Amino acid sequence: MVQEPGDGPRSGSDLPDFSSRSSDGLPDFDTAQGPVTLGQPSDRALHRNRTTLLAVIGASVVILAVIALVLSQTVFRSVLDDTGPTAYQTGQRTGQGQSEYVPDPEDPDIAPPPPIFTQAPTTECTVPQSTPAPQASAQGKVRGGGLEYTNPDGWGDGWVAHSLPYLTDVGADSRLVEDSWYSVVNLGRVHFSEEEGGYPGLETSAVAIFQCYATTSGVLSHFGENPEVTDYRSEAMSVDGTAAWIVQATYHFEDPDMLETSSASVVTSIVVETPNGPSGLASDVAADNPDHAQNLEDIIASLDVIE
Repeated sequence: MVQEPGDGPRSGSDLPDFSSRSSDGLPDFDTAQGPVTLGQPSDRALHRNRTTLLAVIGASVVILAVIALVLSQTVFRSVLDDTGPTAYQTGQRTGQGQSEYVPDPEDPDIAPPPPIFTQAPTTECTVPQSTPAPQASAQGKVRGGGLEYTNPDGWGDGWVAHSLPYLTDVGADSRLVEDSWYSVVNLGRVHFSEEEGGYPGLETSAVAIFQCYATTSGVLSHFGENPEVTDYRSEAMSVDGTAAWIVQATYHFEDPDMLETSSASVVTSIVVETPNGPSGLASDVAADNPDHAQNLEDIIASLDVIE
């Protein structure tokens, strides 16, 4: 209240006396209020707390579910989709993708040569007794039995071979490799005696001539006791339109320093069903001399049946 001008101060007797308390005065809160003991929460409070807790848990589950969904569509999806390189089917493999190495049991580098490429021949290696003189060869030609080949450039060093195991009527020529070592190609008529059962056919006779030539022609002294044998084959072929069989392999010298310019020879045997009986080729040529190796291919390609 604002005091008006002219009002004098009121005397003390006009104010109430709060100094003493009575039952009609203000309550005594200091003595009325004592310690309070809390009782158990009411059912309503418990229900409200439980509802709040369940709401919090439910919200957390929803949040985690949303996070998992986002991760599954982003990070985890890229990992699961990455299945790695896909292998091609066997037989259709290329340089792309993965490749699978399937060992070839006929690969000379991982498998021993067949028994026919042994150093010990499986026949008697009989040399025919009678050997008719070979017919005269045309210029640049070599004739033996019912076959003839054309001499490549560099050949013409001559070679004398009256007879070889299972070959008669032999004609031959050569090309010098070094010192007394030559590449040689022989032609002749195939002859198996009646004591051995006569002519055994293309394949068997080609195998016999191959084995005998490799072990009796002086080649063995350079091959050694256990030479490495590679690039072998035994298969049917055609010579001048006539049925034939070839047996061939490369023998690597055990002592590579035996010669200075060569350490391997390719030995070849071919038997051809010529008109007047089978005829054949027997040869050994420096395998690691490119010119000589090519010469052998050219000679085989030039073979003619002359009867």
